[in-house]
Amino acid sequence: MEPHKVLELGPDFDAPSLSDKPTEYFRKALKFALEHYGEEIERISSVKPENVTPDFFFKEYVWVVHATGFSAKAVGNFMPRLLEAYGPWETLSKESFGDVMERVKVVCNNPQKARAVQETARLMSDRVYGGDGASKEERWDEFKTRMFTTTALAELPYIGKVTCFHLGRNVGLLDCVKPDLHFVRMAEHWGFADCTKMCESMQTWLEEETGEKLPLGVIDLILWYSASSWGTSEIKKPGKRLLMLVRHSWR
Repeated sequence: MEPHKVLELGPDFDAPSLSDKPTEYFRKALKFALEHYGEEIERISSVKPENVTPDFFFKEYVWVVHATGFSAKAVGNFMPRLLEAYGPWETLSKESFGDVMERVKVVCNNPQKARAVQETARLMSDRVYGGDGASKEERWDEFKTRMFTTTALAELPYIGKVTCFHLGRNVGLLDCVKPDLHFVRMAEHWGFADCTKMCESMQTWLEEETGEKLPLGVIDLILWYSASSWGTSEIKKPGKRLLMLVRHSWR
């Protein structure tokens, strides 16, 4: 999870601007992110797939599903109550959807997302508590081996060809770059072939400047905190959001 904070920035704050060159924008974004979101960056940077537990995966899945098409600031505000409403994934997997929705709708009334969350809880339960004699830990490791690729994650309910990179990054696949609307706009604006090439360019610049090579997923996170804080609507092209929504709904 990468929730937003309510920040009060002084009038002299040197905010990233899309009129900057890419590396100058990233320099400012990096300063902003490290100063205000250092703990979040450190936490996500330290996630390793082999250490991801079922509970951790489920929370990140719920976050990604509910953050899709929604403000991260808003989701961050109600996420604790939402997780409480869903309850443990093992219990959730056995309940009727009506009972689940009765609790969840008080926090976020989106039946499609709630149904997806319960379907994934049931998938996890089926995989982890299968009857083949293997331990829960062994079956969870098997689940991760099969599922922890962006291709496999994209097949989960309400996860598609864009949000699979978001979920992947958050569960330790740290070279994932999410081609979300902000990044598509920025890459086109600066003339990069795609979002990954944009992040690779900034990764290279940082390594040349400091000797430190951050994973692409962390470069993504730094840029996202900046783009989602100041927006990219000034460089949007007509019809782009509609196209992104159509692609997601097709998945």
